[in-house]
Amino acid sequence: MAFAGPVSATEQAEADEVGAGALGAALALYAVGGLARLVPLLDIGGRLFRQFPTEDGYLMLTIARNIALGHGMSVSGGLQPTNGTQPLATLLWAGVFELVGGDRRLGVLGVQLLEATCASIAAWLLWRLARRIYAGRPRGGAAALLVSAAWFASPIVVMHSMNCLESGLYALLIVSVLLVFADSGFRERWSWTRCTGAGALLGAAFWARNDAVFLVLGACIAHASSGFGSGVFLRRRFAEATVIGSTSVAVAVPWLVFNQLRFGAIVPISGRSEAMESQLGENLAKLPSAVFEYATLYLPIPSGYEESPWVVAGACLSVLALAGLAHHALRSRDPIVRSLATLGSIFAVCLLAFYGMSFGAGYFMSRYMFALSPLLALLVGAVARRGWVGLASSELRWVPGAFAAGLVLLASGLDARLYAKGTSHMHFQVVDWVQKNVSDDTWVAAPQSGTLGFFHDRTVNLDGKVNPVALAARSRGEVDRYLVESREIQYLADWEGLAAWAKQPVISTQFELVVDDPEHNLAVLRRRAVASGS
Repeated sequence: MAFAGPVSATEQAEADEVGAGALGAALALYAVGGLARLVPLLDIGGRLFRQFPTEDGYLMLTIARNIALGHGMSVSGGLQPTNGTQPLATLLWAGVFELVGGDRRLGVLGVQLLEATCASIAAWLLWRLARRIYAGRPRGGAAALLVSAAWFASPIVVMHSMNCLESGLYALLIVSVLLVFADSGFRERWSWTRCTGAGALLGAAFWARNDAVFLVLGACIAHASSGFGSGVFLRRRFAEATVIGSTSVAVAVPWLVFNQLRFGAIVPISGRSEAMESQLGENLAKLPSAVFEYATLYLPIPSGYEESPWVVAGACLSVLALAGLAHHALRSRDPIVRSLATLGSIFAVCLLAFYGMSFGAGYFMSRYMFALSPLLALLVGAVARRGWVGLASSELRWVPGAFAAGLVLLASGLDARLYAKGTSHMHFQVVDWVQKNVSDDTWVAAPQSGTLGFFHDRTVNLDGKVNPVALAARSRGEVDRYLVESREIQYLADWEGLAAWAKQPVISTQFELVVDDPEHNLAVLRRRAVASGS
């Protein structure tokens, strides 16, 4: 069985053996993953600013830099307070900017080096966790090493773990939580110190990303349910789970109170902005493709095909297969596997239901599902290990070696492709135009203000992700009025679709279209009072 019961010391020692071939493939994958993260930081062709930081990543970098400069959690040169971010990563990034005196280039370099470090530690912890899960199984040690290395070198993982957002840090904390709770299935009792430590770690995960509330839920239920079978043990487990959950809440409370007192809700304005126009179940069609990508790690689906009926149907079959594997793990005789399967299943189901049913911004689905990548790697790795063992004694025993070699080549090719595309960025055409045509002290507004706002301090956010005033105006359907009445705003600059704003009655009274460039996906509107050529 892929998930069996306890094993003897002899079986454990044999299983931990890693052959030269598996070790070589794993080291090659680690090298590919490391180079894919570090080489772009040499900034050849401008990759430092363009390859990894996303639009929302620049929002977080802007807030972090303002904290380091003494402006607090804010955007627009420190003039607009905000909570539209995930706090733990933002505070860590702020520490980096503090060390370099707020320098943009060195700050972004430092943040990406820190992200590469987080990914490396996450891969190491994933290896340790996989060793525990595959303990005593034939080829278990080799499979654990290859699962960790394959996860680390995956181009999807590389991209999301280096995006200057919280994604990589969150993955690190998730794997850390799984490793801590790997023992909850067979330990008779946890000390209260261990319980509070686990709760604090879960609270830190919540500070990394708010949807870790589902991780807390899964951890508490998994820990309590491991006491079934004995009334006394169950009561003890329930008490321990209560301490774990209460501690995580206590750690989370300061952030929630800050949000409520300063911004009127415990949810950051970025989350409220993304969910504002969502419709029930609108993202369900996007979920299967995202899950499929993380289950395979090396088969990214082009965005234009993600909602194709045939692709969705195929991806749904893979999701059903994964659900079957999870069900098998839940019935395992191994208490570690059973406990982790309970935790992971609850977390995954809640995450899928939340983002599939009740949240907007479906174009970020891959980012939202990144949290599941370590769990899926472990699950698929268990099946791959079983297949490897089955082929080892057959005429097809050469297949695993060929597959490992192919995986190294595929990782190298896909990561090289990621590097080749690293000189382009979806929003730098806006930055370039503003830097060439607008003075530093002139205010520019944009619905997508992340990248521009990092390089041009006098930037006003219009979609409400980091601007509570714009969010309130958007909720009333009065963004046009807010824009017109904000007399300091002299320009609008964003993607080419912004050109249509020049035809809106309220906006057209004050702004005129001066750039409409579909080829470069750029549109600029200028307040009519600004003199031509300024």
